[in-house]
Amino acid sequence: MKLMIVNPNSSETVTGAIMESARRGASVGTELVPVTTKGGTRNIDSAFGDYLSGAYVIRTCLEAAPLHQPDGVVLAGFGRVGIDALKEALTIPIVSIAEASMAMACLLGHRFTTLTMLQQFIPYQQDLVRLFGFEAKCASVRAININVEECVTNREKTLAELSAEIRKIVAEDRSEVVILACAGLCGYDTELSRLAGVPVLDPVAVAVKVAEGFVGLGLAQSKIRKFADPPQSLDAYL
Repeated sequence: MKLMIVNPNSSETVTGAIMESARRGASVGTELVPVTTKGGTRNIDSAFGDYLSGAYVIRTCLEAAPLHQPDGVVLAGFGRVGIDALKEALTIPIVSIAEASMAMACLLGHRFTTLTMLQQFIPYQQDLVRLFGFEAKCASVRAININVEECVTNREKTLAELSAEIRKIVAEDRSEVVILACAGLCGYDTELSRLAGVPVLDPVAVAVKVAEGFVGLGLAQSKIRKFADPPQSLDAYL
């Protein structure tokens, strides 16, 4: 089985962190192919960054898929970043780390919290929770004030801020599961679960497991309505 792991921003540093988590989630024998988006922005920390990167993500994936011939794709950005367009364009399973981790969180507790970066990103993620249909199961959306690359390079500061925020989440929001809602927060889940006493999900590792399951079961997104092929050939759009 081969999975393509797509970083929707253009930072190779973030791609490296994403791949560490992807390897932790992958089964023996699963081949993981890292793909960093060509162009776009180094930090997707706003709706502006999401929409700007989306077109680059789509082009990058459409170029990389024929080259690598993956059985599935993990889109390792906690946002939209072209997810619906890719599900239209490709027939192999496309798994969003955001949607996969929210679905998994519902199996582990009554309500979950997504913990992201930067206060201004909270409304964006609240909209994302509604978009994926998990509003009733979401206790809160919270944030620490560190950008994506700093989360990868300054782990001591990031761990301290995440730990402090998760204590508030459990005590004040009564949340039972926490999702680290950014690919830049990869790798903090195990220690935070131990410190907080609740499941803390690394969305990349979760999405890899979900993608493996889809491939193993021969499943992919339905193509009859929402994710039907675009009415024109893909070349007509590019």
